[in-house]
Amino acid sequence: MHLKERGEKSCIDYKFLKKRRLQKNFTQMELAKETGLDHNHLGQIERGQKEPKVRTLYRICEVLDLQLDAVLIKEETKELEELE
Repeated sequence: MHLKERGEKSCIDYKFLKKRRLQKNFTQMELAKETGLDHNHLGQIERGQKEPKVRTLYRICEVLDLQLDAVLIKEETKELEELE
């Protein structure tokens, strides 16, 4: 199990996931039940401590009525060019 270090980059906007959950009036326990996840695991995902599998992220987005790409952080063009 790999817990993300503080400041480690991720392509997932975890704060947006939590914000959307609250907008939909779900508790972590309710969302966990709807997605079939353990509520502790869901909490770790929301805090950015765990990077979910794509399938897991898709299930969360499905319940929250989100497109998968809505929770992905878009890289700036300049940052992408630096990687090339």
